[in-house]
Amino acid sequence: MAFYRGRKDSTESDWRVPSVGMRWFGIIAAAFMAVYGATGVLRNDLNVSLSKSGLGVHLHGFLAWLCFVGMMMMSVGVVRFLSPPFNNGMFDFDERRRRFGPMFFVGLGLYVASQVIAGGQS
Repeated sequence: MAFYRGRKDSTESDWRVPSVGMRWFGIIAAAFMAVYGATGVLRNDLNVSLSKSGLGVHLHGFLAWLCFVGMMMMSVGVVRFLSPPFNNGMFDFDERRRRFGPMFFVGLGLYVASQVIAGGQS
C-alpha cells in the first residue's frame, strides 16, 4: 500500500495532496470527534462551540443528536477523503473532493444549525 503524492493522470507531485503525517493527523482528529460526540450524546449533554473562545453550548435531546449526526458526517467525510488509496496507489485529490466533500459540508451544516437553533432557544 504505497502512498503516492501525484495525480491520477500524471506522475508529477501535486501540492494539494496532504502528506502522510497530515493525513494520519486528520484521521485521528476525526476519530476523536466521533468518540467525543458519541460520549456526549450517550450522556445527553454534548458541549460544543463554534469558536475557540467562549464556553460553547450544552446540547440535549434532539439538538444533541442533530449535532452528533453532523459530527459523524464530517468525520466520515474526512476519513474517506484522507484514507490511503486502495485502487492503484494514487491519491486523486479532485475525485476525492468531489465524492466526499458534500458529505463533510452537509455534516458541517448540521453541526452549525444545531448550535444556532440552541442559541435562539436560550
